[in-house]
Amino acid sequence: MQTSARNGTSPYKIALALIFAAFLIGMAATLTISANRGTRVVDSDYYNNGLHYDQTPSGAKNPGLGWSMSASLADNGLRVLVNDENGAPIGGGKLSFHPKRGGADEAGTLPLTESAPGVFSAPRPASPQGELHGTLRFTKGEASASQKVVLFN
Repeated sequence: MQTSARNGTSPYKIALALIFAAFLIGMAATLTISANRGTRVVDSDYYNNGLHYDQTPSGAKNPGLGWSMSASLADNGLRVLVNDENGAPIGGGKLSFHPKRGGADEAGTLPLTESAPGVFSAPRPASPQGELHGTLRFTKGEASASQKVVLFN
């Protein structure tokens, strides 16, 4: 009995070649994207930023690291109390609420107005799910503080 040799390629070789080609294309795309887009994690000044995270732009220690914020959501709106490390209210700063990005409640920055020293309020933000996810950012001069919040009805 005579056996004949086949000159074609087997489906397994084609499948392996396609998998290898997909791998190479994926690696090229990953390298291209990582070379063109940067974040603070791959910033050339990354270690310096980490060493001086507690400082203001002028180099002074940021007193905002010891500040606290407590937020509540009521029928009349959003109310936030801002206190220093001793519990005293901090007046004269600017406070804003930044909704979580990519969620259904993303509507832009909401500035809060100061009604008394350390007491800030704003009209109730619209929220289809009845909860708000975001970040409170308080600044006074060069000092700043931020806190992530989740508020429920």
